[in-house]
Amino acid sequence: MPFRTAIKWAHRAITLGLLALVVGFWWLNYQPNVRANDALQRSYQLSERQWLYMTVSRDGGATVPTVYRYYLTGQLQGTDAAIVQQLSAGTPVIEGAGSISEARVDQNGDIDITYAGKVLTLNGSFADVRLKIKQ
Repeated sequence: MPFRTAIKWAHRAITLGLLALVVGFWWLNYQPNVRANDALQRSYQLSERQWLYMTVSRDGGATVPTVYRYYLTGQLQGTDAAIVQQLSAGTPVIEGAGSISEARVDQNGDIDITYAGKVLTLNGSFADVRLKIKQ
């Protein structure tokens, strides 16, 4: 009888330990959506098929810089909130605390972007984008 009681308590302890491990793993790996509070700032048509969208994070404050995200994509339809939701599924070309002073499509179809300011992230997967960063 004491052996069965010990087995039951060991089983309960192992089950609680595994549950704590799963909850701890989920809690450590949980990442909130940092783009949830973004707002559409501007949109520019660069060519017939290419648009530049600019969103601004509303999470900034007195001690946190305002973060701007710049996306290159085709034309998006819908309300501003719907467009931001569509953009948040993609990856921004530039994410930072600066601004784009010039964006244009050259005769070869490449996109030239001139950016000034602090860059937080830069996506290099756009093969047809040439970026000039001024500090």
